[in-house]
Amino acid sequence: MGKLIIIEGTDGSGKQTQTELIYKRLCELKGKEKIKKISFPNYESKASEPVKMYLAGEFGKRVDSVNAYAASLFYSVDRYASFKKDWEDFYNNGGIIVSDRYTTSNMVHQAPKIGNEKEREKYLEWLVDLEWEKMPIPEPDLVFFLDVPFEFSQKL
Repeated sequence: MGKLIIIEGTDGSGKQTQTELIYKRLCELKGKEKIKKISFPNYESKASEPVKMYLAGEFGKRVDSVNAYAASLFYSVDRYASFKKDWEDFYNNGGIIVSDRYTTSNMVHQAPKIGNEKEREKYLEWLVDLEWEKMPIPEPDLVFFLDVPFEFSQKL
C-alpha cells in the first residue's frame, strides 16, 4: 500500500505551487519512479464532464442551485475514475501520491451549503462512507490545509 498526501486550501492559496514543491522534494529523496503527482478535478478525463457542467453553471447559476450531495457526486466520480485508470496500481504497489485537492475539497466547499449543524455532520459522514468505504478510493495519509487569508491570496 502506498501513501496519499493531499494539499488543500482556499482558491489562490498556493496549492499548485506547494504540490509541485513537495513532489520535487520527494522525487529527490525517494526517486522519481516512486512519486506521482495528481490534481482534481482532472479536467483531461471524460469523468470530469459533470464537474465542468456544474462549474459552468449549467445546473443553475446560484451556489445553492446544486445541493452538496449532488455536487459532491460529480467530484467523487472524477476521483474514482482517476484512481481506477491512472494510479491504483502505482499506489497499491507502494507508490507515493501527492495530490492538489481530493475528497477534502468537497468537505470544505460543499459542507457550508448545509446550514444545520447535524445535517452538515450527516453529509460529511455520507461523503466519507461513499468515497472511502463504498467506492472505495484511498483515504489520505496526510492533508496539508493552506489557510491563507483572502486579502493575502489576492496579492499573490
